Formats: sequence, C-alpha cells, structure tokens
Amino acid sequence: MLKLAFEYINYLRRAKNRHGIHSPFVYKLSDEILRLPLKLEDQEIIKTYVSSLRRSQETIDFHEFGSGSKLMGQRRKVTDMQKNSSSKGKFGRLLYRLSSSLNDNAKILEFGTSLGVGTLHLHLGNKNAVIHTLEACPNTFRFTTDNFPKWVDSENVHFHNQTFLDYLNRSELPLFDLVFVDGHHDGEALAIYMEMLKKCTHADTIFVLDDIRWSSSMWLNWNKLVNSSDFHVSIDLFRMGILVPRPQQRKEAFYLWFEDWKMW
Repeated sequence: MLKLAFEYINYLRRAKNRHGIHSPFVYKLSDEILRLPLKLEDQEIIKTYVSSLRRSQETIDFHEFGSGSKLMGQRRKVTDMQKNSSSKGKFGRLLYRLSSSLNDNAKILEFGTSLGVGTLHLHLGNKNAVIHTLEACPNTFRFTTDNFPKWVDSENVHFHNQTFLDYLNRSELPLFDLVFVDGHHDGEALAIYMEMLKKCTHADTIFVLDDIRWSSSMWLNWNKLVNSSDFHVSIDLFRMGILVPRPQQRKEAFYLWFEDWKMW
C-alpha cells in the first residue's frame, strides 16, 4: 500500500518552481505552457458542460476493464463520476495547455474518455488537432457521446468504444503528438501500453500519465519508465506524470511544483 501522505512530503522536498529548472525545454514548459491563460469563452464552455454533469440524475452501470475505482462501485452516479474525475480543475487546465502548445495538425490520443471532461479540455486547447479518445465501458461511452457538446467538430474528435489493447492492435495508427493515459490504473498494464505505443509515437511525443501514485504497482512502473532509456525527460506533478523521449537531450528527472495543488 502506497502511503500518499509520506509520498507528498517527499514530493514537496524535491519539487522546484520554474526558477530552479536548468533544462530549457522543461523551463519553457513550466514558464510558458503551464501558465497559459484559458480563453474566457472556453472557460464558459467547460463550466457549462461540467455544470450539466453535476445536475445529471443519471446512473451508469459501469463495466470495469481496469483495476477499479477506489471510490465508486459498479453502479455509478454521473455526479459522483464528475466529482472524482482526474480531468477537472487544474489537471484539466494542464491538458488544455499542453494541447494548446501543439501544432494545428497535431494528433492526440486519450485512454479513458469517461464523461469527456478531459476530451473537451484537449479539444478546446487546440480545435484543429485530431483527437482519438477511447472508452471501453459501453454504458459510459453511450452517455458521453449522447451528452457531449454537439457543436464539437466530429471530424476532429473521434470516440471509440474499445479497450486500449484492441485499439493499439490495429494495423494502422497515426503518429500521436500527445498521449493521455487515464484508465486501468494497473502498473503492469501501463507498461504493456507504453511498449505498444512506441509504434505510433515519436521522439517529441508528450505522454501524460494519470494517478502515478494510485497503487504500488503504478508507482513502481512509473519509476521504471523514468529510469528507462526510452525517456530522457520526466516530470513528476505528484498526481500526474509527464514523459517525453527527447533523445537529443541529457536524461533528467524533474519534480515540478504545480501551483493550486488539491488532494483528490
């Protein structure tokens, strides 16, 4: 069992703000990208959608394909799912900002659509980027595709009712510039996905991994990825972690102070 209180104290001891960072790439990410303001109109869109989820009276019979939620059972209220979403608040803003930093022709992969809050942040951050988002649970998939804002360009946002493995086993996949892994929450499964993702990512792909301290297995495999030769940049934000291959730079691991931190 991972002791979060101890881990958070350890994280605080190591975490730096942008003034303590000597890597130009990470400094730019911290000083520019993570500080980008969200457009007011985008904030209103997000607020409206999240408010609709909070007001929802629906319940979803959830089909679990991963290690399972620590907070919710199989029958889940939409309001509770929204409350426990990892893509709300500052972590949703993180996705928005990372998406904003990409080129207009960028391609984004999201593992774990859930209610689409993260998907919406990713889309609003870069409306020209093509997003492929996966949700294995058919009932959650149905709710989200029925309730997701209808004005979203369907040519740019593609919802897939598939498991991560089924999608990654496709014979043809685009090269993704940003990959957000939010689902399954099992360290061994994460290791498999990351190995399979090599065929559809490149040297500058940004990987965002949620709940790196969810369990001992998640924390163990996060550290294996950090120490592997596949990634030369790792950034620990406590709840989430960022990995970038970037073989052109010296291997470094960062603990970055992410302001407005909240316990989940």
